[in-house]
Amino acid sequence: MPSLPARKPADISAVIKAARDDQGLSQSDLAERLAFSRDYLVELESGRANTYTTRLFRVLHELGISITLHYGDDRAEP
Repeated sequence: MPSLPARKPADISAVIKAARDDQGLSQSDLAERLAFSRDYLVELESGRANTYTTRLFRVLHELGISITLHYGDDRAEP
């Protein structure tokens, strides 16, 4: 199971896209499963930070909190 540190929003976006691709899902497929718009997933996978994510990562950094992303076969409930 790959583990990757997430130091910026683009890191999370890259893992989401890689996991989706690894599972053979299109953006439309995943959006339908989640009841999201495809446009939302396009934005999410773009890696462009918005005000919320920029501030979130600043808070995490300031408090010494790190995020590590894991993906693979074992899925946890959201």
